[in-house]
Amino acid sequence: MDLSFDKGGFAYAGKVIAVLALVIFSAQFAGRELGVMALFQESSKFDPLSLVAVPGSKPVYQKLAGTEVIFANGEGVLAKKDELLVSGKDFIFADLGEMRITFYKGTSPSQGFGEASTTTFNILAKGRDGSFFETPSGIYTIGYKEKNHFSSIGKVWMPSSMHIFGNYFIHGWPYYPNGKPVEAAFSGGCIRLSLADANKLFSLVKEGTSMLIYAAESSLQADRDGVTKLTETYFKKVATAKILKAPKLSADSYLAADFLTGQVLLAKNATSTYPIASVTKLMTALVATESFQARELKINKTELATYGSSGGLVAGETFSSQKLLYPMLLASSNDAASAFEFEGWHFVDMMNQKAKAVGMNMTHYADASGLDPENISTSNDLFTLLKYIYSNKKPIFDILSLPQYSAVSDNQKKKHTWTNINWPPGDDRLVSGKSGYIDEAKETFAGVFKVKMSEDGDRKIAIMILRSDSREGDVNKIIKYLEDTVVYGSVIAEKDQKEAAKVYFNEANVFEAIHKE
Repeated sequence: MDLSFDKGGFAYAGKVIAVLALVIFSAQFAGRELGVMALFQESSKFDPLSLVAVPGSKPVYQKLAGTEVIFANGEGVLAKKDELLVSGKDFIFADLGEMRITFYKGTSPSQGFGEASTTTFNILAKGRDGSFFETPSGIYTIGYKEKNHFSSIGKVWMPSSMHIFGNYFIHGWPYYPNGKPVEAAFSGGCIRLSLADANKLFSLVKEGTSMLIYAAESSLQADRDGVTKLTETYFKKVATAKILKAPKLSADSYLAADFLTGQVLLAKNATSTYPIASVTKLMTALVATESFQARELKINKTELATYGSSGGLVAGETFSSQKLLYPMLLASSNDAASAFEFEGWHFVDMMNQKAKAVGMNMTHYADASGLDPENISTSNDLFTLLKYIYSNKKPIFDILSLPQYSAVSDNQKKKHTWTNINWPPGDDRLVSGKSGYIDEAKETFAGVFKVKMSEDGDRKIAIMILRSDSREGDVNKIIKYLEDTVVYGSVIAEKDQKEAAKVYFNEANVFEAIHKE
């Protein structure tokens, strides 16, 4: 039998089969990818319990809703402004970004609540950002007024002074006792106006008038713009070959939140109050920097009698208020904290006033060291405090990042080296943080860590731990859980005032999020 072979026909048939196979494979791949994309886009209807992981398959990620957010202090100030406008009360609003201060004259009930009349002035000077003298934002009241106040710190006269908090005032252009005006570059953190403007505001404002100081954060301002923008968000692993459960921690309360945006990633009892022990010293440091600027304090036997660590301080030593922060924060010296408390006028009352000013509404302080179990707060409030310190008194935040610090007392009585005892040395994940312990509080911690959850690098995550048997163990479990289950990437979000944000996925980042091993 003579068999012949048609090479051309066979080649054609082969091409047809190859094309059909490619079409079938592409359809399967596209269907699978579109199915995952639909899963993301319909995340509000998605039930992760209905998704079954196939052994050996790649994990699937779902976009976090982002509804749980701890607002920045600035958001609280703006909310208070809206409240005061509705109430018809007089108030002052200072915008440190715009360098403008406005007096809002409210309307009385007999007049009928309407739009408040306003008088606006230019701010000529404020405290330098990032310094101990940075002008503090928050919600305050005008404490007292003086036609001409003499500053014992700057040794200058401040005309038409209106007291805000601590060593901070609104006032006219200051001058030295010889009549010479203070240089434009010099500022102790007060809100400075021209003499004419200060005189006019002084005549309008009464003691007890609400005083709002607003300093916008870039992330907060971007969110308020309400425009289409490229933004970044978190994706959580919801299906994988290995079932990933939330970590079991010893702490009664904990919180892990993005330090920049405030988005909550993991939390338990974050709004419940617990004793906070030496984490109290964060507020002590904040109030001390705003009340003891450039002041010298002497260590005496009364402070040294305080229970607990002394930080090596001895009777008779003198320290500038800023230098005394180092033993208090790094070595957690109760004696240093007591020095601020005993030397300050109603110091603990000022700590409570400051807590309310920055939005810590569930917090109460009973002493400056944290020894008293009546020093209580919540994980959410401690996040607010830590973020406020970072944004308004960053030198405090920076002190807590140091492994140690050496200094000699101002009167040369003794040389000290204070070692940071708040976290084990050598852990490069720690950015900054403060720990504490008393029996009633158990182990506590408030700090910020670098966590590997982004293809672009680390994210700064604030972690709060209250009533823990092992803060180190609990923090390590939280970090491991976040690194194993959460990824940070980019999406394009279109914000609509009437509808929830619609999300359109950036291909490269979403692909990485979906297929991350």
